[in-house]
Amino acid sequence: ALDFVDMVSALNADPKATSELAQSLSNYPKSSPGYFSDMQKKLKGFVESGQLGIFAKAYWGHPAYKLPAEANLMAVSHYLEALSWQRDVARLHTIFGGKNPHPNFLVGGVACAIDLNSDSAINSKRLSQVQEIITNMRTFVDQVYVPDTLAIAGFYKDWALRGEGTGNFMTYGDFPEKGMDDPSSFLVPAGIILNRDINTIHELDMHAADEIKEYVSHSWYDYSAGKNTGLHPYQGETSLNYTGPQPPYSQLDVGKSYSWLKSPRWKDKPMEVGPLARVLMLY
Repeated sequence: ALDFVDMVSALNADPKATSELAQSLSNYPKSSPGYFSDMQKKLKGFVESGQLGIFAKAYWGHPAYKLPAEANLMAVSHYLEALSWQRDVARLHTIFGGKNPHPNFLVGGVACAIDLNSDSAINSKRLSQVQEIITNMRTFVDQVYVPDTLAIAGFYKDWALRGEGTGNFMTYGDFPEKGMDDPSSFLVPAGIILNRDINTIHELDMHAADEIKEYVSHSWYDYSAGKNTGLHPYQGETSLNYTGPQPPYSQLDVGKSYSWLKSPRWKDKPMEVGPLARVLMLY
């Protein structure tokens, strides 16, 4: 939440200018100069007490932080408010699941008895609480979280070029509206993007033996056809063959086998899966 925010810089912000910035982004009611002045005083107390927790030794003042002081104050203020918001959201779990964290749920969901006139079941009062929490959740996301994210992202557009590796992306497809047997109903479609070309989507057949293969050339496994052979998961083998050093040792030789993980490939190409791949496929 604070990866791109210089908390200490927020102490140099002008609360009035911060208020003007916040009001230009959304109509969230907590955007007055007095509000940000109070939050700045609270932050000042944290900084001077040395009780910044895990942020105590962060790189404050580093040139990689690009936000102006007012944006930092706005973000820190909303971060502190989000901690309270998060606590309220957790009440949803306690209403239906009994506790948070570590609620006790079953795979597929949990059934709750509903009786509007009962004191022990989910009654009208608790349902009203649920609706109020959901409404407040949506308000905070729409008026604080999304505007803050867009505002902060505007200062760090160059980060869109960082972290991406192969330029190849793959999604299996997810969130079906009509069941897993109907890929056309997937909210996130299945597909392949090669060489960063988001204008061309290649089809994916997870069952085709020549598409997805797992390799063990750098793994502590053997294949009967040889370590450099790729096998589709349906035909996969897991024959252990540890050839690494005996402990204690300082590091592994990555030019040889060094892992218990297999290396999946699509048509012999390394692929990136996960959130970025899904966003690009949706785009």
